[in-house]
Amino acid sequence: MTSNSFFRSAVRGCLVLVVAAVLLLASACSSSTNSASDVAQDSREAKEVVLVTYDAFALPEEAAAEFTKQTGATIKVVATGDTGTMLTKALLSAGSPEGDVIFGIDNTLATRALEEELLVPFQPEVIEGVPEKLRPLGAAGDLLVPIDTGDVCINIDQEWFATNGIEPPTTMAQLTDPAYQDLLVVESPVTSSSGLAFLIGTVARSGEQGWPKYWQQLKDNGVRVRPSWDDAYYSDYTVSGGDRPLVLSYASSPPAEVVFSEGERTEPASTVMLESCVAQIEYAGVLAGAPEPELAQQLLKFMLSPTWQQALPLTNYVFPVTAVALPEVFERFAPRAAEPLSIAPEVIAAQREVWIEQWRETME
Repeated sequence: MTSNSFFRSAVRGCLVLVVAAVLLLASACSSSTNSASDVAQDSREAKEVVLVTYDAFALPEEAAAEFTKQTGATIKVVATGDTGTMLTKALLSAGSPEGDVIFGIDNTLATRALEEELLVPFQPEVIEGVPEKLRPLGAAGDLLVPIDTGDVCINIDQEWFATNGIEPPTTMAQLTDPAYQDLLVVESPVTSSSGLAFLIGTVARSGEQGWPKYWQQLKDNGVRVRPSWDDAYYSDYTVSGGDRPLVLSYASSPPAEVVFSEGERTEPASTVMLESCVAQIEYAGVLAGAPEPELAQQLLKFMLSPTWQQALPLTNYVFPVTAVALPEVFERFAPRAAEPLSIAPEVIAAQREVWIEQWRETME
Protein backbone atom coordinates (compact mmCIF):
# COMPACT_ATOMS: atom_id res chain seq x y z
CA MET A 1 0.00 0.00 0.00
CA THR A 2 1.42 3.49 -1.00
CA SER A 3 1.71 6.28 1.49
CA ASN A 4 -1.11 8.18 -0.33
CA SER A 5 -3.46 5.24 -0.27
CA PHE A 6 -2.64 4.66 3.37
CA PHE A 7 -3.33 8.31 4.11
CA ARG A 8 -6.66 8.21 2.28
CA SER A 9 -7.63 5.08 4.13
CA ALA A 10 -6.71 6.68 7.45
CA VAL A 11 -8.70 9.79 6.59
CA ARG A 12 -11.72 7.72 5.58
CA GLY A 13 -11.44 5.81 8.85
CA CYS A 14 -11.33 9.03 10.86
CA LEU A 15 -14.29 10.42 8.94
CA VAL A 16 -16.28 7.28 9.60
CA LEU A 17 -15.50 7.54 13.30
CA VAL A 18 -16.40 11.24 13.39
CA VAL A 19 -19.68 10.65 11.56
CA ALA A 20 -20.51 7.75 13.85
CA ALA A 21 -19.78 9.86 16.91
CA VAL A 22 -21.95 12.70 15.59
CA LEU A 23 -24.82 10.31 14.88
CA LEU A 24 -24.57 8.79 18.35
CA LEU A 25 -24.54 12.25 19.94
CA ALA A 26 -27.50 13.35 17.84
CA SER A 27 -29.36 10.18 18.74
CA ALA A 28 -28.65 10.70 22.45
CA CYS A 29 -29.73 14.33 22.28
CA SER A 30 -32.86 13.39 20.37
CA SER A 31 -33.68 10.67 22.89
CA SER A 32 -33.07 13.06 25.76
CA THR A 33 -35.19 15.74 24.11
CA ASN A 34 -37.99 13.26 23.39
CA SER A 35 -37.92 11.98 26.98
CA ALA A 36 -38.09 15.51 28.33
CA SER A 37 -40.89 16.29 25.90
CA ASP A 38 -42.77 13.14 26.93
CA VAL A 39 -42.43 14.02 30.62
CA ALA A 40 -43.65 17.55 29.97
CA GLN A 41 -46.56 16.23 27.90
CA ASP A 42 -47.45 13.66 30.58
CA SER A 43 -47.30 16.44 33.16
CA ARG A 44 -49.61 18.60 31.09
CA GLU A 45 -52.02 15.72 30.56
CA ALA A 46 -52.13 14.60 34.23
CA LYS A 47 -55.43 16.18 35.30
CA GLU A 48 -57.40 15.93 38.53
CA VAL A 49 -60.88 17.01 39.58
CA VAL A 50 -61.55 17.28 43.30
CA LEU A 51 -64.88 16.14 44.76
CA VAL A 52 -65.66 17.63 48.18
CA THR A 53 -68.07 15.45 50.12
CA TYR A 54 -68.92 13.92 53.52
CA ASP A 55 -67.06 11.17 55.37
CA ALA A 56 -69.51 8.35 54.65
CA PHE A 57 -69.35 8.78 50.87
CA ALA A 58 -67.88 5.83 48.95
CA LEU A 59 -66.46 6.62 45.51
CA PRO A 60 -67.82 4.19 42.88
CA GLU A 61 -64.38 3.03 41.77
CA GLU A 62 -65.35 1.43 38.44
CA ALA A 63 -67.43 4.44 37.48
CA ALA A 64 -64.56 6.74 38.47
CA ALA A 65 -62.22 4.71 36.26
CA GLU A 66 -64.62 5.18 33.35
CA PHE A 67 -64.63 8.94 33.94
CA THR A 68 -60.83 8.91 33.82
CA LYS A 69 -60.94 6.90 30.60
CA GLN A 70 -63.28 9.41 29.00
CA THR A 71 -61.62 12.62 30.20
CA GLY A 72 -58.07 11.75 31.20
CA ALA A 73 -58.77 13.17 34.66
CA THR A 74 -58.76 11.33 37.96
CA ILE A 75 -61.29 12.01 40.72
CA LYS A 76 -59.81 12.96 44.09
CA VAL A 77 -62.20 12.77 47.05
CA VAL A 78 -61.85 15.26 49.91
CA ALA A 79 -64.09 14.25 52.85
CA THR A 80 -64.71 16.99 55.40
CA GLY A 81 -66.91 15.51 58.13
CA ASP A 82 -70.66 14.97 58.09
CA THR A 83 -72.95 16.87 55.74
CA GLY A 84 -73.46 19.86 58.01
CA THR A 85 -69.75 20.21 58.71
CA MET A 86 -68.94 19.81 55.03
CA LEU A 87 -71.30 22.61 54.05
CA THR A 88 -70.15 24.93 56.83
CA LYS A 89 -66.50 24.52 55.81
CA ALA A 90 -67.39 25.09 52.17
CA LEU A 91 -69.25 28.30 53.02
CA LEU A 92 -66.30 29.57 55.05
CA SER A 93 -63.99 29.06 52.08
CA ALA A 94 -66.45 30.25 49.40
CA GLY A 95 -64.58 31.58 46.38
CA SER A 96 -61.38 29.74 47.36
CA PRO A 97 -62.68 26.19 47.60
CA GLU A 98 -60.93 22.96 48.55
CA GLY A 99 -62.13 21.39 45.33
CA ASP A 100 -64.18 21.66 42.17
CA VAL A 101 -67.48 19.90 42.89
CA ILE A 102 -69.34 19.57 46.17
CA PHE A 103 -71.65 16.59 46.71
CA GLY A 104 -73.96 15.68 49.60
CA ILE A 105 -75.96 18.85 50.20
CA ASP A 106 -79.49 17.58 50.80
CA ASN A 107 -82.95 19.11 50.61
CA THR A 108 -82.90 20.06 54.30
CA LEU A 109 -79.82 22.25 53.75
CA ALA A 110 -80.23 23.28 50.11
CA THR A 111 -81.09 26.90 50.86
CA ARG A 112 -77.87 27.32 52.88
CA ALA A 113 -75.94 26.51 49.72
CA LEU A 114 -77.29 29.75 48.21
CA GLU A 115 -75.35 31.77 50.78
CA GLU A 116 -71.94 33.38 50.24
CA GLU A 117 -72.00 32.76 46.44
CA LEU A 118 -70.81 29.23 47.10
CA LEU A 119 -71.82 27.77 43.73
CA VAL A 120 -71.88 28.69 40.05
CA PRO A 121 -74.62 27.61 37.60
CA PHE A 122 -74.31 24.24 35.94
CA GLN A 123 -74.66 23.80 32.19
CA PRO A 124 -78.34 23.26 31.29
CA GLU A 125 -77.78 19.97 29.45
CA VAL A 126 -76.35 18.44 32.64
CA ILE A 127 -79.75 17.92 34.25
CA GLU A 128 -81.49 16.27 31.30
CA GLY A 129 -83.10 13.01 32.41
CA VAL A 130 -83.75 14.09 36.01
CA PRO A 131 -87.47 14.12 36.88
CA GLU A 132 -88.87 17.61 37.47
CA LYS A 133 -90.21 16.63 40.91
CA LEU A 134 -86.66 16.06 42.16
CA ARG A 135 -85.24 19.37 40.93
CA PRO A 136 -85.01 22.20 43.47
CA LEU A 137 -87.13 25.27 42.88
CA GLY A 138 -86.07 28.89 42.48
CA ALA A 139 -82.44 29.97 42.41
CA ALA A 140 -81.28 26.57 43.69
CA GLY A 141 -82.60 25.01 40.50
CA ASP A 142 -79.71 26.55 38.54
CA LEU A 143 -77.04 25.58 41.04
CA LEU A 144 -77.88 22.17 42.53
CA VAL A 145 -78.16 18.93 40.54
CA PRO A 146 -80.05 15.98 42.13
CA ILE A 147 -77.80 12.90 42.22
CA ASP A 148 -79.58 10.41 44.47
CA THR A 149 -82.54 9.97 46.79
CA GLY A 150 -83.09 8.02 49.98
CA ASP A 151 -85.74 7.92 52.66
CA VAL A 152 -84.61 8.48 56.26
CA CYS A 153 -86.55 5.98 58.37
CA ILE A 154 -86.57 4.09 61.65
CA ASN A 155 -85.00 0.65 61.16
CA ILE A 156 -86.21 -2.24 63.33
CA ASP A 157 -84.08 -5.24 64.29
CA GLN A 158 -86.78 -7.88 63.89
CA GLU A 159 -84.51 -10.68 65.09
CA TRP A 160 -83.87 -8.89 68.39
CA PHE A 161 -87.59 -8.37 69.01
CA ALA A 162 -88.37 -12.00 68.14
CA THR A 163 -85.63 -13.26 70.45
CA ASN A 164 -86.86 -11.07 73.30
CA GLY A 165 -90.55 -11.87 72.76
CA ILE A 166 -91.56 -8.24 72.20
CA GLU A 167 -93.86 -7.09 69.42
CA PRO A 168 -91.95 -4.48 67.40
CA PRO A 169 -93.43 -1.00 66.94
CA THR A 170 -95.04 -0.06 63.66
CA THR A 171 -95.87 3.63 64.22
CA MET A 172 -94.04 6.74 65.40
CA ALA A 173 -96.54 7.14 68.25
CA GLN A 174 -95.47 3.78 69.66
CA LEU A 175 -91.88 4.98 70.02
CA THR A 176 -93.00 6.92 73.11
CA ASP A 177 -94.62 3.82 74.66
CA PRO A 178 -92.90 2.51 77.83
CA ALA A 179 -92.79 -0.91 76.17
CA TYR A 180 -89.97 0.50 74.01
CA GLN A 181 -88.13 2.45 76.69
CA ASP A 182 -84.36 2.73 76.12
CA LEU A 183 -84.59 0.95 72.76
CA LEU A 184 -84.30 3.84 70.26
CA VAL A 185 -81.20 5.68 69.05
CA VAL A 186 -81.35 8.66 66.66
CA GLU A 187 -78.90 11.21 65.27
CA SER A 188 -78.72 14.83 66.36
CA PRO A 189 -80.27 17.37 63.97
CA VAL A 190 -77.51 19.78 65.00
CA THR A 191 -74.72 17.68 63.46
CA SER A 192 -76.35 15.10 61.20
CA SER A 193 -78.36 15.43 57.98
CA SER A 194 -80.38 12.30 58.79
CA GLY A 195 -81.07 13.71 62.24
CA LEU A 196 -82.25 16.98 60.73
CA ALA A 197 -84.44 15.10 58.27
CA PHE A 198 -86.09 13.19 61.12
CA LEU A 199 -86.66 16.40 63.08
CA ILE A 200 -88.37 17.87 60.01
CA GLY A 201 -90.41 14.67 59.73
CA THR A 202 -91.65 15.07 63.30
CA VAL A 203 -92.65 18.67 62.53
CA ALA A 204 -94.54 17.45 59.46
CA ARG A 205 -96.26 14.72 61.47
CA SER A 206 -97.07 16.56 64.71
CA GLY A 207 -97.31 20.17 63.54
CA GLU A 208 -95.58 23.35 64.72
CA GLN A 209 -97.17 23.17 68.14
CA GLY A 210 -97.03 19.44 68.70
CA TRP A 211 -93.53 18.35 67.72
CA PRO A 212 -91.68 19.65 70.85
CA LYS A 213 -94.06 17.63 73.01
CA TYR A 214 -93.34 14.53 70.90
CA TRP A 215 -89.60 14.95 71.41
CA GLN A 216 -90.11 15.44 75.14
CA GLN A 217 -91.97 12.13 75.18
CA LEU A 218 -89.12 10.46 73.30
CA LYS A 219 -86.66 11.90 75.81
CA ASP A 220 -88.74 10.68 78.73
CA ASN A 221 -88.78 7.23 77.11
CA GLY A 222 -84.99 7.07 77.00
CA VAL A 223 -84.14 7.95 73.40
CA ARG A 224 -80.38 8.11 72.86
CA VAL A 225 -79.05 10.91 70.64
CA ARG A 226 -75.77 10.45 68.79
CA PRO A 227 -73.80 13.01 66.76
CA SER A 228 -73.67 11.02 63.51
CA TRP A 229 -75.25 8.17 61.61
CA ASP A 230 -72.02 6.17 61.91
CA ASP A 231 -72.18 6.43 65.69
CA ALA A 232 -75.84 5.44 65.91
CA TYR A 233 -75.76 2.60 63.38
CA TYR A 234 -72.36 1.05 63.96
CA SER A 235 -71.97 1.62 67.70
CA ASP A 236 -75.49 1.43 69.12
CA TYR A 237 -77.70 -0.59 66.77
CA THR A 238 -78.08 -4.21 67.83
CA VAL A 239 -77.50 -5.47 64.28
CA SER A 240 -73.99 -3.99 64.59
CA GLY A 241 -73.43 -5.32 68.11
CA GLY A 242 -74.94 -2.43 70.08
CA ASP A 243 -77.80 -2.35 72.59
CA ARG A 244 -80.53 -0.45 70.70
CA PRO A 245 -82.82 -2.45 68.36
CA LEU A 246 -84.43 0.71 66.91
CA VAL A 247 -82.23 3.12 64.96
CA LEU A 248 -82.72 6.13 62.74
CA SER A 249 -81.22 5.05 59.42
CA TYR A 250 -82.40 4.66 55.81
CA ALA A 251 -84.89 2.63 53.82
CA SER A 252 -81.90 1.29 51.91
CA SER A 253 -80.02 0.03 54.99
CA PRO A 254 -81.54 -3.50 55.04
CA PRO A 255 -80.01 -4.46 51.66
CA ALA A 256 -76.59 -3.49 53.04
CA GLU A 257 -76.98 -6.11 55.77
CA VAL A 258 -77.29 -8.80 53.10
CA VAL A 259 -74.50 -7.51 50.86
CA PHE A 260 -71.96 -7.01 53.67
CA SER A 261 -72.70 -10.41 55.22
CA GLU A 262 -70.65 -11.96 52.38
CA GLY A 263 -73.14 -14.76 51.83
CA GLU A 264 -74.02 -15.43 55.48
CA ARG A 265 -77.40 -13.73 55.11
CA THR A 266 -80.02 -14.16 52.43
CA GLU A 267 -82.40 -11.76 54.19
CA PRO A 268 -81.76 -8.73 56.41
CA ALA A 269 -82.42 -8.74 60.13
CA SER A 270 -83.97 -5.28 59.82
CA THR A 271 -87.19 -3.92 58.43
CA VAL A 272 -88.27 -0.32 57.93
CA MET A 273 -91.01 1.63 59.72
CA LEU A 274 -92.52 3.17 56.59
CA GLU A 275 -94.67 5.62 58.56
CA SER A 276 -91.50 7.29 59.85
CA CYS A 277 -89.83 7.83 56.46
CA VAL A 278 -88.74 11.33 55.47
CA ALA A 279 -87.83 12.11 51.87
CA GLN A 280 -84.18 13.04 51.29
CA ILE A 281 -82.53 14.20 48.04
CA GLU A 282 -78.78 14.70 47.70
CA TYR A 283 -77.38 17.31 45.33
CA ALA A 284 -74.06 18.22 43.72
CA GLY A 285 -72.86 21.59 42.44
CA VAL A 286 -69.84 23.35 40.94
CA LEU A 287 -67.93 25.39 43.50
CA ALA A 288 -67.26 29.04 42.70
CA GLY A 289 -63.54 29.54 42.10
CA ALA A 290 -63.01 25.87 41.23
CA PRO A 291 -59.48 25.28 39.90
CA GLU A 292 -60.90 23.00 37.17
CA PRO A 293 -64.30 24.47 36.21
CA GLU A 294 -64.57 22.60 32.90
CA LEU A 295 -63.77 19.26 34.51
CA ALA A 296 -66.23 20.12 37.28
CA GLN A 297 -69.03 20.48 34.72
CA GLN A 298 -67.98 17.21 33.10
CA LEU A 299 -68.00 15.37 36.42
CA LEU A 300 -71.41 16.79 37.29
CA LYS A 301 -72.79 15.49 34.01
CA PHE A 302 -71.06 12.13 34.47
CA MET A 303 -72.64 11.70 37.91
CA LEU A 304 -75.98 11.46 36.11
CA SER A 305 -74.71 8.95 33.54
CA PRO A 306 -75.97 5.33 33.67
CA THR A 307 -72.46 4.22 34.67
CA TRP A 308 -72.44 6.34 37.85
CA GLN A 309 -76.15 6.03 38.65
CA GLN A 310 -76.14 2.23 38.43
CA ALA A 311 -73.19 2.09 40.81
CA LEU A 312 -74.84 4.14 43.58
CA PRO A 313 -77.13 1.53 45.18
CA LEU A 314 -74.33 -0.91 46.05
CA THR A 315 -71.66 1.66 46.90
CA ASN A 316 -73.60 4.28 48.85
CA TYR A 317 -76.91 2.48 49.42
CA VAL A 318 -79.07 5.19 47.93
CA PHE A 319 -81.52 5.29 45.06
CA PRO A 320 -80.52 6.75 41.67
CA VAL A 321 -82.44 9.72 40.29
CA THR A 322 -82.45 8.49 36.69
CA ALA A 323 -84.27 5.53 35.19
CA VAL A 324 -81.70 2.76 35.67
CA ALA A 325 -82.32 -0.78 36.86
CA LEU A 326 -81.96 -1.44 40.58
CA PRO A 327 -80.02 -4.43 41.97
CA GLU A 328 -82.23 -7.36 43.00
CA VAL A 329 -81.34 -6.93 46.67
CA PHE A 330 -82.74 -3.39 46.50
CA GLU A 331 -85.89 -4.50 44.75
CA ARG A 332 -86.51 -7.08 47.49
CA PHE A 333 -85.43 -5.37 50.69
CA ALA A 334 -85.45 -1.57 50.19
CA PRO A 335 -89.09 -0.44 50.44
CA ARG A 336 -90.12 3.08 49.48
CA ALA A 337 -92.77 4.95 51.44
CA ALA A 338 -95.73 5.86 49.24
CA GLU A 339 -96.01 9.28 50.91
CA PRO A 340 -92.86 10.10 52.89
CA LEU A 341 -93.02 12.97 55.34
CA SER A 342 -91.92 16.30 53.89
CA ILE A 343 -92.13 20.06 54.29
CA ALA A 344 -91.84 22.71 51.58
CA PRO A 345 -88.23 23.91 51.06
CA GLU A 346 -89.15 27.55 51.66
CA VAL A 347 -90.65 26.64 55.05
CA ILE A 348 -87.55 24.64 55.97
CA ALA A 349 -85.39 27.62 54.97
CA ALA A 350 -87.40 29.99 57.15
CA GLN A 351 -87.74 27.73 60.19
CA ARG A 352 -84.78 25.35 60.20
CA GLU A 353 -82.62 27.25 62.70
CA VAL A 354 -85.64 27.97 64.92
CA TRP A 355 -86.54 24.26 65.02
CA ILE A 356 -82.97 23.26 65.80
CA GLU A 357 -82.81 25.74 68.67
CA GLN A 358 -86.16 24.54 70.04
CA TRP A 359 -84.94 20.95 69.78
CA ARG A 360 -81.80 21.82 71.73
CA GLU A 361 -83.86 23.47 74.45
CA THR A 362 -85.88 20.27 74.78
CA MET A 363 -83.15 17.65 74.43
CA GLU A 364 -79.91 19.16 75.76
